[in-house]
Amino acid sequence: MKENLKPKERVALAIQGKESDRVPVCTLSVGITRKVIGISFSEFSINPELAADALIYANHIIGDDIIFSFIDLSVEAGDFGQEIVYPENTTAHPNYDNPLIKTPDDYEKLKTFNPKISPRMSNYLKTTRLIIERCGNEYPVVSFVYGPLGVLGMMRGAESIYNDILEHPEKVKTALEIVTEVLKDYTQAQCDLGVTAVCIDTLPAAISGVSANMWEEFEGKYVKVLGDIIKNSGCVVANHGCGTRPYFREVKKWLNPTIVSFADVPNDCLDMTEVKDKYGKNVTLMGAVSTDILYYATPKEVIEECWRQIDLFGKDGHYILAPGCEFPPNGNIANARAMVVASKLY
Repeated sequence: MKENLKPKERVALAIQGKESDRVPVCTLSVGITRKVIGISFSEFSINPELAADALIYANHIIGDDIIFSFIDLSVEAGDFGQEIVYPENTTAHPNYDNPLIKTPDDYEKLKTFNPKISPRMSNYLKTTRLIIERCGNEYPVVSFVYGPLGVLGMMRGAESIYNDILEHPEKVKTALEIVTEVLKDYTQAQCDLGVTAVCIDTLPAAISGVSANMWEEFEGKYVKVLGDIIKNSGCVVANHGCGTRPYFREVKKWLNPTIVSFADVPNDCLDMTEVKDKYGKNVTLMGAVSTDILYYATPKEVIEECWRQIDLFGKDGHYILAPGCEFPPNGNIANARAMVVASKLY
């Protein structure tokens, strides 16, 4: 079929469960986009104008149907006071030797603030606004919020916070309430910009994170508040969870996303075929091309793998071809382009 739809139209049909001229693609290219305009990781992380340029110009080359506005997972934690390291050649991250929350007593020391004027979150909002102003008429723009349990983990360390959930649950919940208050304002600010969708990252909602019951208690009820803000603002709720054996059922219960981005078979499914049969009729599945393949394989091999994924998930719509997680930040951008070529040639 001749390709004659705009990206917004193509993605809308996929969400409605209708087949279009081809399967829409979102390569989740983020850090790699810095190469297109010749900037470092640190410049991408700190300068909102350069980040917007990188994401937009890279998409001219790649040809994604969705522009995914994302910087790194430490944006929210940095504004709570966590020290962030900005390497020149890899993604920004917390200083793991200097966590903001050093003891369980530190949870109660967190304070709320206005994300519209805090350093990193306000910069992220500016990046997203610039993308919408320049591309929002043609492309769906999807923004990003790291879930409250994930944000705490960036300030405490994953292993420590999971121990604290068992030994100091009320102190963790106090901090979750504070973080969620800030994320509510942050989420609303993104919706107010006019994004098509807001993606809530629930990384701990997987067997590689916490138990399903524990996730419901320590993040599910908090992300529900964020999901309600997105829906009430007329935006689409998206979810990303790249953990091992993610909890689709529990995330659906609390967040009820329209789009689910994932990397692995959910814990209540035997294989990817069951994922399509069980969830692909009323949820738009986004993934799950291996990031290892995207990093190590040739463009031809990437195209062939994408064809296999389209065979598996593409029938009857409700599918967006995508990696299971961010496109490898130091990978080959030709492999991102290969994903779009695969859809066009399928």
